[in-house]
Amino acid sequence: MVYLYVPVEKAEVIVECGLKLSEWKNKNVQTPWSSFPQPCICALLHPDDDKRSKDSAFQCIKLDIPAEDCIIADKDLYNLSLESPDIKQKYIDTMVTLDKYIFGSFRNPECLIFTTIISEQIHLYGKGLDDPILYESSETLYVNNILEGFNERYSGINKVLLYCFMLAQSQNQLIEGVQYDNKGIAFFFDKASNKYITLPVPDLKEYKIDLD
Repeated sequence: MVYLYVPVEKAEVIVECGLKLSEWKNKNVQTPWSSFPQPCICALLHPDDDKRSKDSAFQCIKLDIPAEDCIIADKDLYNLSLESPDIKQKYIDTMVTLDKYIFGSFRNPECLIFTTIISEQIHLYGKGLDDPILYESSETLYVNNILEGFNERYSGINKVLLYCFMLAQSQNQLIEGVQYDNKGIAFFFDKASNKYITLPVPDLKEYKIDLD
């Protein structure tokens, strides 16, 4: 099951008549299985992956598309490829069919559908009424998976991440920060709240990001 937002006033007609590819296509995309770009409808893996989930002008519909007919692509890579052609092939190479997609692999996944969707495959989505979705959003799952991997590999990684965040806040002059290298301690202070945080200074060379 994948999801799509449509204008509220068109939702009932769409459920009755379907979605014509020629009318509802979002863009033309090349895939590993095609030698040239083809029109597609871009759907979602999770209803909350789109800001329109909070817009009453749109209705979410469920699309019952066979998993092997729905291609999952990294929308971040697509957007970057518009400015950097070198990323285009990476975007194409990382595409997989829905039945082979590992949830949480992409921060911003999109479901590419290259066919007209008939009415029998479309249903209105009712938040809180349909079967529960077991994660908050694709982005949340993606970030949590990465952090979980870091926690499994490194003990105390949360202290390192907090240090990096506070250091960035200090470098942006949002708070004050002093690093006492002889003590191995960093001191961060917020004048507005009169609160402070002390953290051990990590050796960042010990923490290698594994992107496999």
